[in-house]
Amino acid sequence: MSPHNDMPNERAFGRALHRIDGLTWRLGGVFLWLSNICLLVMLGLTATTIIARPFGWSATWIWPWTMVFFVWLSFFGFFAIFVRQMDVRIEFLAHLLGKWGMIGTRLIANLCAIALCVTLCALMPQVIASARGYVEGAILPGFDEIPRISLYVPLFASAALIAVSALVDLAKMIMGIPERAPEIHMED
Repeated sequence: MSPHNDMPNERAFGRALHRIDGLTWRLGGVFLWLSNICLLVMLGLTATTIIARPFGWSATWIWPWTMVFFVWLSFFGFFAIFVRQMDVRIEFLAHLLGKWGMIGTRLIANLCAIALCVTLCALMPQVIASARGYVEGAILPGFDEIPRISLYVPLFASAALIAVSALVDLAKMIMGIPERAPEIHMED
Protein backbone atom coordinates (compact mmCIF):
# COMPACT_ATOMS: atom_id res chain seq x y z
CA MET A 1 0.00 0.00 0.00
CA SER A 2 1.19 3.45 -0.72
CA PRO A 3 1.42 6.05 2.05
CA HIS A 4 -1.33 8.05 0.35
CA ASN A 5 -3.87 5.27 0.97
CA ASP A 6 -3.10 5.23 4.69
CA MET A 7 -3.69 8.94 5.23
CA PRO A 8 -7.52 8.86 5.04
CA ASN A 9 -7.51 5.90 7.42
CA GLU A 10 -5.19 7.75 9.79
CA ARG A 11 -7.40 10.82 9.70
CA ALA A 12 -10.50 8.69 10.34
CA PHE A 13 -8.73 6.95 13.23
CA GLY A 14 -7.63 10.35 14.60
CA ARG A 15 -11.22 11.64 14.43
CA ALA A 16 -12.47 8.50 16.17
CA LEU A 17 -9.86 8.96 18.90
CA HIS A 18 -10.91 12.59 19.29
CA ARG A 19 -14.57 11.56 19.62
CA ILE A 20 -13.82 8.86 22.20
CA ASP A 21 -11.52 11.26 24.03
CA GLY A 22 -14.29 13.86 24.07
CA LEU A 23 -16.77 11.28 25.34
CA THR A 24 -14.47 10.24 28.19
CA TRP A 25 -13.95 13.94 28.99
CA ARG A 26 -17.72 14.47 29.24
CA LEU A 27 -18.16 11.30 31.28
CA GLY A 28 -15.43 12.63 33.56
CA GLY A 29 -17.62 15.70 34.06
CA VAL A 30 -20.58 13.48 34.95
CA PHE A 31 -18.46 11.57 37.45
CA LEU A 32 -17.18 14.86 38.86
CA TRP A 33 -20.78 15.99 39.38
CA LEU A 34 -21.63 12.66 41.02
CA SER A 35 -18.65 13.10 43.35
CA ASN A 36 -19.80 16.61 44.23
CA ILE A 37 -23.35 15.41 44.87
CA CYS A 38 -21.98 12.71 47.20
CA LEU A 39 -19.97 15.37 49.03
CA LEU A 40 -23.01 17.64 49.37
CA VAL A 41 -25.12 14.78 50.73
CA MET A 42 -22.36 13.91 53.21
CA LEU A 43 -22.17 17.52 54.34
CA GLY A 44 -25.95 17.74 54.62
CA LEU A 45 -26.17 14.58 56.71
CA THR A 46 -23.33 15.69 58.97
CA ALA A 47 -24.83 19.17 59.39
CA THR A 48 -28.19 17.59 60.25
CA THR A 49 -26.54 15.53 62.98
CA ILE A 50 -24.69 18.54 64.41
CA ILE A 51 -27.77 20.79 64.36
CA ALA A 52 -30.21 18.16 65.66
CA ARG A 53 -28.16 16.84 68.60
CA PRO A 54 -28.82 19.76 70.97
CA PHE A 55 -32.54 19.11 70.42
CA GLY A 56 -32.18 15.47 71.42
CA TRP A 57 -32.74 14.10 67.92
CA SER A 58 -30.42 11.54 66.41
CA ALA A 59 -30.79 9.13 63.54
CA THR A 60 -28.71 5.97 63.56
CA TRP A 61 -28.87 5.75 59.77
CA ILE A 62 -26.99 9.03 59.15
CA TRP A 63 -23.49 7.73 59.94
CA PRO A 64 -23.74 4.61 57.70
CA TRP A 65 -25.13 6.66 54.82
CA THR A 66 -22.35 9.22 55.25
CA MET A 67 -19.84 6.38 54.89
CA VAL A 68 -21.64 5.02 51.80
CA PHE A 69 -21.51 8.46 50.16
CA PHE A 70 -17.84 8.81 51.11
CA VAL A 71 -17.02 5.52 49.37
CA TRP A 72 -19.03 6.55 46.30
CA LEU A 73 -17.39 9.98 46.28
CA SER A 74 -13.95 8.35 46.25
CA PHE A 75 -14.79 5.85 43.53
CA PHE A 76 -16.60 8.32 41.25
CA GLY A 77 -13.73 10.75 41.77
CA PHE A 78 -11.22 8.06 40.76
CA PHE A 79 -12.21 8.38 37.08
CA ALA A 80 -13.02 12.11 37.16
CA ILE A 81 -9.58 13.02 38.47
CA PHE A 82 -7.78 10.76 36.00
CA VAL A 83 -9.60 11.83 32.85
CA ARG A 84 -9.63 15.52 33.77
CA GLN A 85 -5.91 15.25 34.57
CA MET A 86 -6.32 16.74 38.01
CA ASP A 87 -4.09 14.14 39.60
CA VAL A 88 -0.75 14.93 41.16
CA ARG A 89 2.05 14.82 38.65
CA ILE A 90 5.73 15.46 38.90
CA GLU A 91 5.76 17.63 35.80
CA PHE A 92 8.74 19.70 36.87
CA LEU A 93 10.83 16.52 36.83
CA ALA A 94 9.45 15.50 33.43
CA HIS A 95 10.19 19.00 32.10
CA LEU A 96 13.77 18.74 33.39
CA LEU A 97 14.19 15.57 31.35
CA GLY A 98 12.92 17.38 28.26
CA LYS A 99 10.83 15.94 25.46
CA TRP A 100 11.65 12.35 26.39
CA GLY A 101 10.72 12.99 30.02
CA MET A 102 7.25 14.16 29.02
CA ILE A 103 6.81 11.21 26.65
CA GLY A 104 8.15 8.75 29.22
CA THR A 105 5.94 9.97 32.07
CA ARG A 106 2.90 9.96 29.80
CA LEU A 107 3.65 6.40 28.72
CA ILE A 108 4.40 5.15 32.24
CA ALA A 109 1.30 6.84 33.70
CA ASN A 110 -0.97 5.26 31.07
CA LEU A 111 0.61 1.81 31.35
CA CYS A 112 0.36 1.89 35.16
CA ALA A 113 -3.27 3.05 35.00
CA ILE A 114 -4.14 0.26 32.57
CA ALA A 115 -2.36 -2.36 34.69
CA LEU A 116 -4.09 -1.19 37.87
CA CYS A 117 -7.54 -0.97 36.28
CA VAL A 118 -7.30 -4.29 34.46
CA THR A 119 -6.24 -5.88 37.76
CA LEU A 120 -9.21 -4.28 39.55
CA CYS A 121 -11.62 -5.46 36.87
CA ALA A 122 -10.09 -8.96 36.92
CA LEU A 123 -10.68 -9.10 40.67
CA MET A 124 -14.31 -8.06 40.27
CA PRO A 125 -15.73 -11.62 40.54
CA GLN A 126 -13.86 -12.16 43.81
CA VAL A 127 -15.01 -8.82 45.19
CA ILE A 128 -18.61 -9.56 44.21
CA ALA A 129 -18.40 -12.99 45.85
CA SER A 130 -17.05 -11.51 49.08
CA ALA A 131 -19.43 -8.54 49.14
CA ARG A 132 -22.42 -10.45 50.43
CA GLY A 133 -24.87 -8.89 52.79
CA TYR A 134 -25.84 -5.34 53.48
CA VAL A 135 -24.32 -2.12 54.77
CA GLU A 136 -25.47 -2.19 58.35
CA GLY A 137 -27.60 0.81 59.20
CA ALA A 138 -27.78 2.29 55.68
CA ILE A 139 -31.54 1.94 55.51
CA LEU A 140 -33.48 2.40 52.26
CA PRO A 141 -37.03 3.81 52.20
CA GLY A 142 -38.55 0.30 52.24
CA PHE A 143 -36.67 -0.40 55.51
CA ASP A 144 -34.16 -2.66 53.76
CA GLU A 145 -30.47 -1.96 54.05
CA ILE A 146 -28.42 -1.14 50.96
CA PRO A 147 -26.66 -4.18 49.47
CA ARG A 148 -22.89 -4.15 50.10
CA ILE A 149 -22.18 -4.81 46.42
CA SER A 150 -23.57 -1.35 45.56
CA LEU A 151 -20.49 0.16 47.18
CA TYR A 152 -18.29 -1.27 44.42
CA VAL A 153 -20.29 -0.38 41.32
CA PRO A 154 -18.65 3.09 40.97
CA LEU A 155 -15.20 1.55 41.50
CA PHE A 156 -15.53 -0.91 38.65
CA ALA A 157 -17.19 1.67 36.38
CA SER A 158 -14.31 4.08 37.06
CA ALA A 159 -11.67 1.39 36.57
CA ALA A 160 -13.12 0.35 33.20
CA LEU A 161 -13.39 3.97 32.03
CA ILE A 162 -9.85 4.78 33.17
CA ALA A 163 -8.53 1.80 31.21
CA VAL A 164 -10.38 3.02 28.09
CA SER A 165 -9.14 6.58 28.61
CA ALA A 166 -5.54 5.42 29.06
CA LEU A 167 -5.75 3.22 25.95
CA VAL A 168 -7.09 6.17 23.97
CA ASP A 169 -4.22 8.34 25.20
CA LEU A 170 -1.70 5.65 24.23
CA ALA A 171 -3.27 5.52 20.76
CA LYS A 172 -3.04 9.31 20.60
CA MET A 173 0.66 9.05 21.48
CA ILE A 174 1.21 6.57 18.67
CA MET A 175 -0.63 8.87 16.26
CA GLY A 176 1.48 11.84 17.40
CA ILE A 177 -1.47 13.65 18.98
CA PRO A 178 -0.34 15.69 21.99
CA GLU A 179 -1.56 15.09 25.49
CA ARG A 180 -4.58 17.15 26.45
CA ALA A 181 -3.70 19.86 28.96
CA PRO A 182 -5.97 19.91 32.02
CA GLU A 183 -6.87 23.56 31.46
CA ILE A 184 -8.18 22.88 27.94
CA HIS A 185 -11.91 22.23 27.99
CA MET A 186 -13.35 20.10 25.23
CA GLU A 187 -16.43 21.94 24.02
CA ASP A 188 -17.17 19.88 20.90
